[in-house]
Amino acid sequence: MKNYKIYVVTSLIFVAIYLIMAYMAVIFITKQSTILLLDNEIQSGKQRAKQISSISANALAANVNKDIVVNGIQKSIEDINNVNMFLSVIDWSGKIVCYPDRTKVGTTDSATNAMVTNIKNDISAEDLYMYVSNYSIKEDALKASEVVRLDAIPSSDLVVVTHINIKNVISEFDRFKSKFIFIFVILGLTILIILFGMIRYVTNHYYDVLELKTTRLEDGMLNLSKLNNSLEAYQKNIAVEKEEEAKAKEKAIDENGDEAISDLPKKRLLTYIRNELMPVAIEDISYIYLENTITYIIRKDGKRFTANDSLDQIYSSLDHKLFFRANRQIIVSIYAIDKIIKFGNNSLKIETKPSSEIDIIIGKNKASSFKQWLDL
Repeated sequence: MKNYKIYVVTSLIFVAIYLIMAYMAVIFITKQSTILLLDNEIQSGKQRAKQISSISANALAANVNKDIVVNGIQKSIEDINNVNMFLSVIDWSGKIVCYPDRTKVGTTDSATNAMVTNIKNDISAEDLYMYVSNYSIKEDALKASEVVRLDAIPSSDLVVVTHINIKNVISEFDRFKSKFIFIFVILGLTILIILFGMIRYVTNHYYDVLELKTTRLEDGMLNLSKLNNSLEAYQKNIAVEKEEEAKAKEKAIDENGDEAISDLPKKRLLTYIRNELMPVAIEDISYIYLENTITYIIRKDGKRFTANDSLDQIYSSLDHKLFFRANRQIIVSIYAIDKIIKFGNNSLKIETKPSSEIDIIIGKNKASSFKQWLDL
């Protein structure tokens, strides 16, 4: 797989972050779900306990035999100790009078007696959750039940006891946790697959763009190489032409005398240096530029001179085969050009010998004219 390291690193980072978040989310959601379940069970158990207490109190007040009342209660709660909350009835001595499991009737539950003095009658779902959670890490985690509420039956020695089935609640707790873990695993895998798809799309797009830029850069390098080769060839051709012109000049002088000199191209420019008039040979000029309305002429040896003529006037008097008007500010000699490099997207930059005091930039509008000048 292309750039597998990206997928490996991304996977490790995502899994680490997701596991932390999923762990916290599972704990929180499991807690909230269990608290909601326990709250419903508490309300349901409380309502049933009050109903049994009220019905039993009314029956006893109507002189119904206590045994009949107890038998009725026994039938109403029998065989339901496998639910999360169930009821039993004890007397003030702690003896079990009614219990879902008839075999416990008549016995004394020591745990019940202990809890009678400790349990709060208005226990909340959150308190009960903490109670169950603490139980789940003890050796007696699967103890059958614990008392969570007591409701006395008026005008009698009987008490309706609400029990929580520890084993069932812990099972519900574990079932919630297992479901949420499964959901988060599936969700994590789904997100990871989607993430891989997005990474693959982004990386492919990135490499396509990078490849396109590389291709353009290679094309640009080839064009620049071609341009520099053309520059070298042009400089050689000009040198050959100059030799031929020199021979032609000598021949013209021999044949026609000094009258033929006036027909030849201009060979010098009149310049100033420290207020002294100084002629500069055309072939010695590297470049000419304008700065603060002053025209400067730079020779190949780096010396700088000034001229009274404007850049336009000077350019019109020069041999256009030897000089190119790069822009409004500068004229460059073919012999001074050392290298042509790319500048920006569509512009060119000329490096000269000696190095130019200002950047010689050929804009995109002049680039084609420059290439034509080099016979490219």
